[in-house]
Amino acid sequence: MKKALITLAVAGAMSASVTAQADATLYGVTETRLQFVDGQDANLYVDKAQLGVKGADALENWDGVEARFQIEWRFDANGSDDDAAFQGNAVNDVQLRKANVSLEGDFGIVELGRQDNLGAAIKKADIFISSKHNAKSPDRVGNAAYYVTPRMSGFEGYAGLVIDAAGSDKESDVDAWQLGFNYSLSALDLSVAYTEVDGNYDNGAIDHSGGDDIELWGVGATYSIADLQLYGTYEHQEQAGAEDEMFFLSAAYTIGNTQLKAGYNKNYVAGGGNNDFDTYAFQVAHALGKKASVKAEYSVKDLDNSSQDDVDYITLSYALAF
Repeated sequence: MKKALITLAVAGAMSASVTAQADATLYGVTETRLQFVDGQDANLYVDKAQLGVKGADALENWDGVEARFQIEWRFDANGSDDDAAFQGNAVNDVQLRKANVSLEGDFGIVELGRQDNLGAAIKKADIFISSKHNAKSPDRVGNAAYYVTPRMSGFEGYAGLVIDAAGSDKESDVDAWQLGFNYSLSALDLSVAYTEVDGNYDNGAIDHSGGDDIELWGVGATYSIADLQLYGTYEHQEQAGAEDEMFFLSAAYTIGNTQLKAGYNKNYVAGGGNNDFDTYAFQVAHALGKKASVKAEYSVKDLDNSSQDDVDYITLSYALAF
């Protein structure tokens, strides 16, 4: 036992030494949730178990330029086995969320690899625990290359490519491209993004069997008035004449360490009629410290299909970041 402890201590010291030399930062978050859903058992689970490392290094041979990296994982702490709650270890998957390198200087930023989807900046109204609003923009993209301009008078633009994302696509090297910009002026933050996915791209997650391109554009805005923040998001997706639309309005009011939030979302799903739905959400969030918080949220999904009942969600969460 003592030998094992000594080995762990030596390994930890060596790891700390390497981290210090590489000017890297270890970070992560764990969030647990207790959720009640109509017609389902109550569920106490780990929603987030994330661990990452990131760092930067000033280049000796290129004045004013920094080389940056980031690697981030997510762990399925709940396990995939039906009896996982009664097992000493959860059988789970490890997901690689991010793995990228970049160069940053007066010329802007060039970033390569699996990274945040810059177009997701339009999802400003998404300030709740549950994500029942059916947003179209993914949070991250892989096989990606981005260029971001320097910020000038509150404005920055960007362009991105997803290059040969699917092995089954033999016709196009570039499977998707994106253009967008962000603008900040005093109390206003504005984001606009346009994304086009080549119709030959097929990864099993998106049906492109018709060979038609997917076009997605959206806009998001935030406006602050003292302790009140107003948010809005609109997304429009089209493929072969089939259109999906989503708009989301939300607000947050801060009282000391507590935030009160409310939101309304409308989804117009391709085909219309019974496919459309609304969502409503209300939340109280309280900061226990700089990195710890608790939240209580009520949300309801109101389906236009008269044969299906509304679905209510009550979620309690506790999160701690480091």
